Amino acid sequence: MPTKVMVDIEPQSAIALIEADVTPLCVVAGQSGPPVMLKRWLPILVKFASIQAVVQVLGFAAGILIVRTLPKRDYALYTIGNTMLATILLLADSGISSALIAIGGRVWQDNRRLGSLLNTALQLRRHLAALTMLIVVPVLIWLLRQNGAKALTTAVLVLAVLVGSGLELITRIYAVALRLRSEIRQIQNQALLAALVKLAVIGIAVFVFLNATIAIFAVVAGYTVQFWMLRRWASQEIDTDAPGDPAMRSEIIAVIRKLGPHTIYYCLQGQISIWLISIFGNAESVANVGALARLAMVFSVLVSVTVEVVFPAFARIRSASQLRLRYFQIVLGYFAFSLPLVGVVAVFPRQVLSVLGSQYSNLQSDGLLMTASAVVGTMAGLLWGINCARAWVVPPQVLIPCTIILQAVLVSVLNLSMVRGVLLFSMYSAVPSIVLSVSFAVKQMWGSHPISA
Repeated sequence: MPTKVMVDIEPQSAIALIEADVTPLCVVAGQSGPPVMLKRWLPILVKFASIQAVVQVLGFAAGILIVRTLPKRDYALYTIGNTMLATILLLADSGISSALIAIGGRVWQDNRRLGSLLNTALQLRRHLAALTMLIVVPVLIWLLRQNGAKALTTAVLVLAVLVGSGLELITRIYAVALRLRSEIRQIQNQALLAALVKLAVIGIAVFVFLNATIAIFAVVAGYTVQFWMLRRWASQEIDTDAPGDPAMRSEIIAVIRKLGPHTIYYCLQGQISIWLISIFGNAESVANVGALARLAMVFSVLVSVTVEVVFPAFARIRSASQLRLRYFQIVLGYFAFSLPLVGVVAVFPRQVLSVLGSQYSNLQSDGLLMTASAVVGTMAGLLWGINCARAWVVPPQVLIPCTIILQAVLVSVLNLSMVRGVLLFSMYSAVPSIVLSVSFAVKQMWGSHPISA
């Protein structure tokens, strides 16, 4: 069977990479694996990741300006607001995006049916969002008040979080249509402009007046730009007035029921560091954890590339031996990327922490621990993603109890009012996911039907 090779790729044709035969990744014309893999795939990954890297750099710059400018109490409030906004976005999705991809693969060429699918999803998301906000907003108000926010500040921050989540929840529905139609360049342009707007708002505010409320509204400004661009695109490309479809609604609800437990679990796990330090610590500790989290943003580009390029290619492999080889190459590639970063922080802690500003200069040991925690946490996500690409999903009835039991032990032995205790808690909590993901993958790859998924 002839093989298809893509040595060059434009962002908007990234779907062609996903559909390409992955045989050339291993052995071509008798040549050994790694040199051929690097020769063919390194230009592709670099080209695909370039705009993502620019977006992440702009986001990192905006984040650093916020960290260096805001007093610790204000940065703590910003961190809490940002964390709860992310929580709303995750819980209000609960598998809707995955269902849209699955169903949309059948109707993406039909403007009316695609519009009907998106409107059906929007109706469901409104219901989930309302329920989510009823749960999250009281927690947000309590955490803000717990960390010294005044009544007016609390009200404005809650309003900003609600506006931002409302815009982004709609944006993420329509963004699925972009992915289904392989409009990768459009997605990247929107992300790039949103990042520029956020950085511009923060940059101006630094010289005029910047507090936690303005910092949150800068995030909302970026969401607004993406919402406006995407709505304009959708009105031109699909039938946004198409009615909802009961059959599609039933399919989406079925997916929500299946993925809901995992969504809730990973939502809680992903935000647990901020929640714990907000409850057991004080505003300064919250600010310290939030600031150190900026050091982990360097992994964002790696995550984007693996999700958009590596996982789809891994999902298409049809050879059992190549499947095993690719698995270990992906894992080793991650370590080759991440371990030098840990080394840099270990050797030059003062220089790395200086990026965050003088008020965080005393966190050198915590900076190294945050980097190590980020490596472990990203590894857990990477292994989970690899498994999901082959539908090797660890049963929630196994993963969730194992993690909760470990966390119950950690709560009793760690000081969760300190930054170090919370970072250790977060890092150790990822261990069950790593162990179970690896064991499940090994069982599948060396089982009787390693490529059945």
